Amino acid sequence: MYPREYINCDQEPIYICGEVQEYGYLLGSQGSKITFYSENILDFFSVDSDFLLGKDIRVLFAHFDIDVNWNNFSDNEILAIQHITFKDQEYTLSIHTHKGWTFFEIEKVMPNHKINKEYAAIQNILRNSNEKNIWQILLHEVQQIIDFDRVMIYQFLYDGSGNVIEELVKPNLESYLDLHYPESDIPAQARALYLKNPVRITSHVSGKTYPIVGVIPKEEIDLTYSVTRASSPVHIQYLKNAQVEASFSTSIIVNGELWGMVACQNSEAKHLDLQSRLLVETLTRTSANAFASFRSLETLQEYQKINLNNISLRQNLLNDDSFDKALENNINDIMNTCNADGIIIKINDEILTAGNTPDNTDIEKIINWSKENCHNFQENIYISNTFCSTLTNLENSETSCGIIISELCNNTSDMLIWLRKEQGYKIKWAGKPEKQTTSEIKDGVEIIKFSPRKSFEVWKEYVKGTSLPWKIKEIESAKWITSVILKASHTKSSQIQVLNNQLKELNAELDSFSHTISHDLNTPLTVIKLNAQLAKRLPSSENVSKALDNITSQVDTMSEMILNVLELSKIKKSEIKLKSIQVDSLITKVVEDSKISFESPHTDIIIQNTPEVLGEQTMVYQVFGNVIGNAVKYSSKSEKPKVKIVGETNDNVVIYKITDNGIGIDQEESKKMFKIFSRMNNAKEFKGNGVGLSIVHHLMEKMGGKISYESESGKGTTFILKFQKPNYDFINS
Repeated sequence: MYPREYINCDQEPIYICGEVQEYGYLLGSQGSKITFYSENILDFFSVDSDFLLGKDIRVLFAHFDIDVNWNNFSDNEILAIQHITFKDQEYTLSIHTHKGWTFFEIEKVMPNHKINKEYAAIQNILRNSNEKNIWQILLHEVQQIIDFDRVMIYQFLYDGSGNVIEELVKPNLESYLDLHYPESDIPAQARALYLKNPVRITSHVSGKTYPIVGVIPKEEIDLTYSVTRASSPVHIQYLKNAQVEASFSTSIIVNGELWGMVACQNSEAKHLDLQSRLLVETLTRTSANAFASFRSLETLQEYQKINLNNISLRQNLLNDDSFDKALENNINDIMNTCNADGIIIKINDEILTAGNTPDNTDIEKIINWSKENCHNFQENIYISNTFCSTLTNLENSETSCGIIISELCNNTSDMLIWLRKEQGYKIKWAGKPEKQTTSEIKDGVEIIKFSPRKSFEVWKEYVKGTSLPWKIKEIESAKWITSVILKASHTKSSQIQVLNNQLKELNAELDSFSHTISHDLNTPLTVIKLNAQLAKRLPSSENVSKALDNITSQVDTMSEMILNVLELSKIKKSEIKLKSIQVDSLITKVVEDSKISFESPHTDIIIQNTPEVLGEQTMVYQVFGNVIGNAVKYSSKSEKPKVKIVGETNDNVVIYKITDNGIGIDQEESKKMFKIFSRMNNAKEFKGNGVGLSIVHHLMEKMGGKISYESESGKGTTFILKFQKPNYDFINS
């Protein structure tokens, strides 16, 4: 009997496999000296090993007359990609640096690759997609480029497992749509790797691999960001069991998290060159950013609806003279706030129930369990959709599979309990999710390895003892209603005015939030559209690349703006952290974007003196974006449009004056200048909704500043922004 060591696939060090696939060649250097290489590069250069190790990498490429642009060089994990020619054949050279080593990876450029389809594909995704069809459109574009037998959208679930939610499959092949895959198919370390290096190809499952040799052991060479890294033996066996000879995937990353993958399979070996792989990655990133935008706007609309319902419920609870009576009268609304099937309220030694609840014996068991385990609750709340497997002695467990328990106070046993009934469901697995083992003796130890399943025939499982999972908005609603009840039960009369003030502030912030998103996203969307149209007309690949860089930059700006505004919407005025903001580069970017957005490239813009201001980064960007954008827009139809931006310091304020020679403002309309949705009579021929200046007025007040203007109809306008002046002594201290 030997001692045993178990090796599961989630322990496999896939990033240090020490091999590359046969389509690629690898050189590695430390400093400028070659320290390792893939074995097949000896045939590539027709040299022996003594020729490579220790040689200067630049000397090597010069020796073979390979023209490398050493200015296009990556000193981090992001690839620097360039085209090279060797023996009359075109190759791509990818360079990246990781953990002190620089990786040079070479692979052949495939003929007739479909890079020319990129521009139309991006436009199709941006113009025609919505939250429901975004992945269908992406799959269609991907299939046009790679022509694999099967392309799928694979979504990860909360436990690391996943299922196929969209699919395009060639005729006479079985469909994988709606099939579920266990977490072990793409274990944790593989998911982490997909976040770092989102593109992965196994071009020939049964093909050769070439080991890495050099002055350091191959097991110490981290291939995390390699484009030619070989696949793990476990994954290769998995693909063979699935009767696949080529596999390609790229990550779907939404708001920095691995949401899913574009997974592609082919029954025969098939290689995609680096350009085609990066093209699919670009389309996937574009779709992921669009999906994130759709989802953010949908979330905003949902929270607006929830907010309105909660406002009504709050008023009903506080308007009744008897708080206990108010709870009883509104218990169904409290239950429905979380979309629960039943509710238990224990307050002041009384128990109120509504909906589908267990008998009194089970209610007592649940309350006692909560008292005993409340010290383990996070933020005084407990959430589960498998509670009947936690508290196993319930008589009617099917009514309590899902539960939210919220304590009303730490030193009492008062609590709110939302319940959901058992919701059994069927899962269609792609093969029975179980593992087989193999055993071998190594150095006196029995190594037991888990191998992937051999059959992918649909296997159905019926899951019991669980409810529908609680959504984030339902959990937040539970916290919110708990807070309302807690405050109102202690100091009902004094809380009414406070809660009403908070409600007004919340509504004002929500209005500002929604208008800000809808208004300020117009600029990057316009720039994206114009650059996409420009890309169609540009013959030069360099100009096209520049246009696509602009598109990517604006999509990143949109994503960052949505995230920042979401965070700002949660912050009260007193909680905003002001700091010294450098506005020079910010104003330059706003000026260039405004010229593109309002199609006024010939506007003469003068920028004089740009002192720092005290403010919040996103708010300052929005302020200058709106005011400068208006100046460019309303002067764009002048004979010689001109905008002047001048900053100056004065005592404790920093003043910016933005002057244009546009249409000006009639003095009779001054009262409605900063009111939302108010537009001047002479501005009707210009696009707009009267939101921008209202946003600026609101943001300047939140930062302790002011906005005013001087204008004469037909002669132009000067907007005056007064910011607080940074106190450098205070900041440094």
